[in-house]
Amino acid sequence: MKKRGLEGKDRRPAMVGGFFLLLAVVFTVVAIKSQFFSGSGQQAQGDGQKEEQASTVTGGGRRNIYDRNFMELAVSFQRSSLYARPLELNNPEEVAQKVAKILGVDEKNILSSLKGERSFAWLGRDLSREKAVKIADLNLKGVYRINQVQRFYPGNQLGGHVIGFLKDEQGLAGVEFYYDSVLRGGGVYDPRLAAAGVSRKIAEGSDSASLILTLDIHLQNILEQKLKGLVGSTGAKAGVAVLMVPDTGEIIALASLPDYDPNRYWEFSSEARKDRAIEDILDLGAMDGLFQTAAVMDNRIAHGKSGASPGEAGAEPEAVQVQRAAWNMVQDGRYISPEGWGFEQNVVGRDDFNIFAERIGLTAKGEVDLPETLFASKDVSVGPENKMTAGNKGGNFAEPAKTMMVHADKDSVSTATPLALLSAFCRLINGGQVMTPHVLRAVWQDQQVWDVPVRQGIGEFAVRPEVSAAMRSEMKKAAVPGRGNFIVESLLQKNLAQPSKAKTAGESGAQPATESNGKEAAGQPVMESILLGMAPLEHPEIAMIVVLEDAHLDPLAKSPVRDIAEEMMPQARIALQNKVKPPTAKELAVREIGYYKKMEMIQAKTTQPAALSQGVQGFVMPDVRGLSGRKAMQTLQPYGLRLQLNGSGQVVSQYPLAGTTLRGVEQCVLHLKTMQ
Repeated sequence: MKKRGLEGKDRRPAMVGGFFLLLAVVFTVVAIKSQFFSGSGQQAQGDGQKEEQASTVTGGGRRNIYDRNFMELAVSFQRSSLYARPLELNNPEEVAQKVAKILGVDEKNILSSLKGERSFAWLGRDLSREKAVKIADLNLKGVYRINQVQRFYPGNQLGGHVIGFLKDEQGLAGVEFYYDSVLRGGGVYDPRLAAAGVSRKIAEGSDSASLILTLDIHLQNILEQKLKGLVGSTGAKAGVAVLMVPDTGEIIALASLPDYDPNRYWEFSSEARKDRAIEDILDLGAMDGLFQTAAVMDNRIAHGKSGASPGEAGAEPEAVQVQRAAWNMVQDGRYISPEGWGFEQNVVGRDDFNIFAERIGLTAKGEVDLPETLFASKDVSVGPENKMTAGNKGGNFAEPAKTMMVHADKDSVSTATPLALLSAFCRLINGGQVMTPHVLRAVWQDQQVWDVPVRQGIGEFAVRPEVSAAMRSEMKKAAVPGRGNFIVESLLQKNLAQPSKAKTAGESGAQPATESNGKEAAGQPVMESILLGMAPLEHPEIAMIVVLEDAHLDPLAKSPVRDIAEEMMPQARIALQNKVKPPTAKELAVREIGYYKKMEMIQAKTTQPAALSQGVQGFVMPDVRGLSGRKAMQTLQPYGLRLQLNGSGQVVSQYPLAGTTLRGVEQCVLHLKTMQ
């Protein structure tokens, strides 16, 4: 009896254990199904107002981007698309009538699609959650729904070149590309974030996080508006303006014109999507003298020389003989403002200058945490040949390659990108600190904010502290009395037909060249204008660059560019003193409701009705190049095509080609390749 009792006692735990084992298997299958088949079509059944209210993406979805004051720059919302399988419909006429009423479209168009030859028909693409839920509540057999994430940029074009944009939920430019992995929950590849102490889930990629940028969106708006006014008044082809903190490299505002709206990036040209601050190459022209002077000082200090050379450490620099004409010609077609005249008197050998320029990052390219426009010169796509251009895992967080623009010979001109020029200028005035320009300030999830340390190790760009002190001393002497700032400008006249002889050091108020290949307007030649500024004089808190390309400027008149610097730098100094606490979850929810309504209002004005406005002929093949095989299958699942996948990895080519009308097409062939 005791033995049977023991046997009975042992059997029950075994049965319980078997039940839990079976339960574990079921949960595992569900988890796998969710992992590999999420986003595919599901029966559109009503789930009430609960789903309608949860329109903001949370959890593992793509998180938001904020400015330094926690204002939204990019927000994600859940959207839905609906399609039908006509053979499963009990009553196509009833479905067409009910759906058309909710969508506000012609019932005949929908009915025509439902009675077509295909086994699949769109009912509505990219619908609002409100309309999708209303249709789902009808519980129509044969009607299916695909949930999608839609990115919205509340400021439209505001800060577009920094923020970037998405296609097929893949970041393709700006922060959206560079920090794509953190935003979507794909893991962390930047050692700075590990140093910041982000959570394990974010680091491993099982959770996503929002980003806080260094931008101040209020200053960004003012800067963009003023730059647009300046470009318009001077007839310039393009313009760039950047505000930066010299000590840290924080980019407070960055404007590049022409600009574009990330919400509708496909409507803008490649030139508009180009971030000129990090891609344009400038001829420094007369601005070269500023860095020539610093190179002379550095060379003398390095060799332990002493004397009365301007700017030498330990010696009081000689007074700069400032020319107070509006502009001073230093070479044919090259002009400098009065503040830069004294710096033009110092020249160092080209080899020594190149070494110095590289050491302070003047010739560096790609040191900022923003990618170049990967798709500026071609149609925007996510092809694998482009996707890894940044040379990093998933297009995120690798240290950008540093490319030096080597001068071919001793007579070649000095060149730099606008951002590299501003960064090098900051290193001349920040007391010898190592500084790297950047736009990421912190990572944010729920109530936790992780401040991201300034990047180091990409390039230890800095000047000797003695050189920085001497340069600031020279700038103070050259600055306009009573202004409390230092601003220097240069002009480079384009397309000189008859170059005139350069003026001597004592001459000023130069006349412009008489010819400019027909490009003069009202006596004003075509110029490339560069402005560098910093404030205050003692310990600079803000620095600025403004560049105008092909602007009509008079070298005899006061520069209109200077006004922007004199207005923006004081405002930036005040803005940097603001200390803002993160908003509460309730505050964020209220704001996001407003953004959602704004997005719907914009779409209502700019897009056609969501249903198939072109009938069955409106079916076209999407572009799935660059997607994984699984993601491509999910994207194509609603199209009713037989899929043939060759290879593994990412899609490198497809048939039919993107944009092909799919009427009569039954099969799709995808060629995949593992990318290195």
